[in-house]
Amino acid sequence: MLPTGKQAIYRDNKRNRRPTSCEQCRVRKAKCNRELPCDACIKRGDRSLCKYAGNAIRNPKPKNNVGERLQRVENLVSELLEGGIINESSKKESNEPLGDNSALVFTKTTPNDEEATIQNETIQRGHLDSTHWLSILDDIKEVRQHLSQSEIYTPEENDIDNEQELDLVLGPTELSRIQDIIHSLPPRPICDKLLSQYFNSTFNLPIVHTVKFQNEYEKFWQDPTTAPPLWIGLLFSILGVAAAVLQAMGQGSKTGTHTTLSVKTFRTRTAECLVMGNYKNSSSYTLETLVLHLLGKYVGKPDSSFDSWFLMGNIIRLALRFGYHRDPKTQPNISPFDGEMRRRCWHAILQLDILLSFQMGMPSMIPEEFCDTEPPRNLNDSELSPNLETLPPPRPLSDWTPILYTIVKSKIMGMFRKIIAHTQSSMSFPSYPTTIELDGKLRETYAAIPDDFKMKPINQSFTISSGLIISRCTIELLFLKSIMVLHRRYLKTERLDPQWEFSRRACINAALEILTRQADLHEATQLDGRLYEDRWMVSSLTSHDFLLASMVVCLELSVLMRSSPAHSLHLPSSSLLSMNDSSIYIRRLLDALINSQRIWASRSVYSKEARTAALTLQLMIDNVQGKKQTPSVYMDTESHNTGSLHDVIDPTTVAALPDTSEAPDVSFAETMTDMIHGTENLDWALLDQYLLNPGSPTPQLNVTGDNWSLSVLDMEADASFYQSY
Repeated sequence: MLPTGKQAIYRDNKRNRRPTSCEQCRVRKAKCNRELPCDACIKRGDRSLCKYAGNAIRNPKPKNNVGERLQRVENLVSELLEGGIINESSKKESNEPLGDNSALVFTKTTPNDEEATIQNETIQRGHLDSTHWLSILDDIKEVRQHLSQSEIYTPEENDIDNEQELDLVLGPTELSRIQDIIHSLPPRPICDKLLSQYFNSTFNLPIVHTVKFQNEYEKFWQDPTTAPPLWIGLLFSILGVAAAVLQAMGQGSKTGTHTTLSVKTFRTRTAECLVMGNYKNSSSYTLETLVLHLLGKYVGKPDSSFDSWFLMGNIIRLALRFGYHRDPKTQPNISPFDGEMRRRCWHAILQLDILLSFQMGMPSMIPEEFCDTEPPRNLNDSELSPNLETLPPPRPLSDWTPILYTIVKSKIMGMFRKIIAHTQSSMSFPSYPTTIELDGKLRETYAAIPDDFKMKPINQSFTISSGLIISRCTIELLFLKSIMVLHRRYLKTERLDPQWEFSRRACINAALEILTRQADLHEATQLDGRLYEDRWMVSSLTSHDFLLASMVVCLELSVLMRSSPAHSLHLPSSSLLSMNDSSIYIRRLLDALINSQRIWASRSVYSKEARTAALTLQLMIDNVQGKKQTPSVYMDTESHNTGSLHDVIDPTTVAALPDTSEAPDVSFAETMTDMIHGTENLDWALLDQYLLNPGSPTPQLNVTGDNWSLSVLDMEADASFYQSY
């Protein structure tokens, strides 16, 4: 019995395990390779702080027995394959779905949980073909019970850390400590504002589920240190896109004395988090972060870049590795919610791939014959949740949702992809019946899209949001560009042969419509215009479509001018565009070209590509007019004379444009003239690259005034840039 007056004292005796990680890794709940200093401390720059407890176990666990088991399995698989026994996909065993985008769990851990990790930090194997030995290994339960997923296919930690020192895609990233990255975030009110700007705007890509991200965001601010680096990278990528949009809108504002971040810093932090999270081997949040990282390169920037195309290639390879190209219904280990989000992400990648590749003059990087991912369903984010057992039926296309624009655009984009494959075929001259068939299917596809996404006059769209107007315009430009690309090779083919007249008429009509849309958008983005407040969205549109249309019009003018030595113009018997008067037809072409040149010239101070386009179109106009030098004025015709092309232009009526007498040397003029004028077999791919690719041999124009400030919160100085739109 206990002595009188004494109370029993009960002690909770816990088993004290011998630590295996260094003290710094134990505090951070990070993996430790048990070296001195360990690789994790080296990566964080904490070499001097890497210490171990006196009773620490630093010998790695032996894996010989498991390795021997694996070797026996490999031998068995090889025998099965050689015997032809394995001929169909094996079904994976799974007690519950393991989606790539499962809800992020932020948990508090005790000091004894050294090896605890955050749920979404696990390495993902991704998609493997059924003939791969690891796919068969999944079905061998005896080995799977003794061999963890990371032990099978994850490289040694030392190798991963060494590779992180230099990333050929994201650059030579000097990794900061995760605490420093978190501390570099703006105050939460600023983060809230930027996130609201992104998720409530029409420009956002609906590849991040808003409700799920909101829950993760709240948990992040409760304890930021428990968040995975890849999720933090996703946060920085969204903040970077939103900050770039605010900068493009000229709506930066002061927010006290806190140090502000620039768009460049947001992008740098995103890259650091991607490398720190080993993005090459983890599918959780990786593709969403990379796609938004890529998107941030284009917001408010009119000039293209080869770097974006290279980054796009790596995004595609990761998407293929993680199985995004295969529809989730064929992968039973993916939950319905994660499968639908994967569809959204994959189709965003599909569209970016074909547009960027075409702009670079390259074929698509996605092998479409191996892809079967279905389009995403027309659903609101509120109708999706990680706990769904089955997806709800899709809404009709008449119901607006954030994903509707992507769905509608994907229909036209699918036809554009087929047209590109047809025109870039290795055949010297693609089948003309196939060309006509593709034309018919393209027009049927465009006619079938909802009326809300068909273009209507901008000046008659007072009740329509700016975002919807831009969406309509983007889809129409894609449709017109598809027609122009499909038929443009027939512009110079047997001019008097009526067999090709349909293609010539279709190509010229599409080019003129594109230039008309360029003029409409330019007018709408002027002061007091319908789209003035959202002019940054127009500047984000690729300049490739407008310049390509200008080249098509110029080629037509050049061919007409060369149709006879005496410059007596002869149109086909049933003249293009149903115009019998050749002078009216020619004036329409020339007016469209001159008007487009003026638009480029008005923006040339702020964009290198606009400056190049203005000078190039000036060269085209001068070439058509038969001039020998570059003037500083442009002709605005009022004459209706018939006869030669030169007679159509009235030299007494001129409209002055910015003086280009001090313009940079256009050393490519002679080469450009040969490419556009007097070439029987025009190489359009070469011409596209020659004009538009920053990495081409064409001398780049050193334009002053192009060094824009990237500050998110102090952008008043940049407001003058947007006054010209």
